[in-house]
Amino acid sequence: FMNISIRKGTEKDAKGVIEVNTFTWLTTYKGLISNQILEKCIETVDKRVVRIIEEIKKYNNLYVALDNEKVVGMMMYGKSRNTNYPNSGEIYAIYVLDNYQGLGIGKKLFMLGIKELINLGFNSMILNVLDGNKAISFYQKYGGIKKEIIQEQYCNTNLTEHIIYFDNLNKIYSEFFNNEETKKL
Repeated sequence: FMNISIRKGTEKDAKGVIEVNTFTWLTTYKGLISNQILEKCIETVDKRVVRIIEEIKKYNNLYVALDNEKVVGMMMYGKSRNTNYPNSGEIYAIYVLDNYQGLGIGKKLFMLGIKELINLGFNSMILNVLDGNKAISFYQKYGGIKKEIIQEQYCNTNLTEHIIYFDNLNKIYSEFFNNEETKKL
């Protein structure tokens, strides 16, 4: 029996967030990223926990999905880090553990990210999505447009990512909550 809740993340959630990030990469990106890269990411878990604690302290930009007290999903957001989109927000990361996917958790985290970016004064945003990730169709369903393809460095390796651009966050957010299907969420 699952007892899912979503709340603002704290420094105490850092290890759980990095675990979700790492395990999601292992399941979602298997075959898209070499096993060597995935292993390197596992080796750097402790360093990444320290880095995420600093980020949480500095920006307070994390939401976590919990099953009882276990972190099963996460989302981080803020100002776009991509200089081609200086007036946009960005969802930096959004991950849900494999066996919790399909329950609407990702959708809720996505909409919380949009809400927070609207509150920060943004009406557009970007997301970087790994080439081949099946989530691209989810983002396109909510108005995301593939804008460009970039090379990003992860664990000392170049990865191909799509920049997905959303141009009217207020419209996406209000349409989502005015849709019959989503009133149940």
